[in-house]
Amino acid sequence: MLNTEYCILSPEMYASTDPFLIVGAGLSGLVAARWLNALGYETIVLEQAPDVGGRMATRTFGDARFDSGAQFFTVRDPQFRRMVNQWLAAGVVTEWSRGFTSPSGHARQDGHARYRGVPGMDGVPRYLAEGLDVRLNQTVTSAALNGRYWQLTLEGGETIDGRALLLTPPLPQSLAILSAGGFCLPQDQQDLLVAVEYAQCLALLVELEEPSRLPSPGGIQLHGEPITFIGDNSQKGVSPGACTATIHAGPNFSETHWDSPDEEIAALLLDEASYWIGAAVRGWRLDRWRYSMPKEIVPQRLLHLPGPPQLALAGDVFGGPRVEGAALSGLAAAEQLLNGV
Repeated sequence: MLNTEYCILSPEMYASTDPFLIVGAGLSGLVAARWLNALGYETIVLEQAPDVGGRMATRTFGDARFDSGAQFFTVRDPQFRRMVNQWLAAGVVTEWSRGFTSPSGHARQDGHARYRGVPGMDGVPRYLAEGLDVRLNQTVTSAALNGRYWQLTLEGGETIDGRALLLTPPLPQSLAILSAGGFCLPQDQQDLLVAVEYAQCLALLVELEEPSRLPSPGGIQLHGEPITFIGDNSQKGVSPGACTATIHAGPNFSETHWDSPDEEIAALLLDEASYWIGAAVRGWRLDRWRYSMPKEIVPQRLLHLPGPPQLALAGDVFGGPRVEGAALSGLAAAEQLLNGV
């Protein structure tokens, strides 16, 4: 059973056999599902990808391992701190550093902890998914009202009914699912969410013949174009069996070159990063993160319609971006859905 130390409500207060439907097995969806499950509710999590985690992704090719999406996270909110303390106790996160190298090559230590997943960033979502009904490779094509239930239709035609629905994909995908089922949000909320745009990110995953030139702890924040961040996965502890680096392109470069051939993108980024990479390249692959980060933040932690049946939308676009924002949005969605039961 989940440690519910960061839960507000008591598990004894609730019990139900009607499932909560959750679309998306990223951090928001998994935090919500695990919390609801711990309080006695059945949840079904549907994920179109072959693995959990969303942008908390770790790629593996032989002995080479790479954190592809989120590289680390920080903690500012007390409620998120309680979550992270639980993850630390479970051994699925550890502190990576308290600062990174500046563009001038000087180490910056500001005393603020940056955490990483163990063994990679996907360690957290894998931990959260344990014991949950998570169904991978399941693309939801529509969500429609079916009496007092939500009915999801999957790509193969299967339908699943649930007492409430939580959508956690990027907003364009969530809105498309609702539209395909003939459901319309109130106009003011629809207009607010449609207006949100996302920055793209091209992530080049590079296997090296020998260690990179990145100084300890293995990260440099460039905060610009064409590269925003370079991480040494070997120094980080993600790839002990091979020398690997992750190069994140900036949003302008990523948008400009989004449809360019992979070889062209790789050549440009490797040339720009050559000083910090320093070693011969054994191989590489390119990941495209279309919804890397919202350009605007919706002030509230979630969107909630009381129903019945209830509907909630959550994710890192609500209340604050990145890992912390996604986790807190998922937790807020679970609390709101329970309050509406």
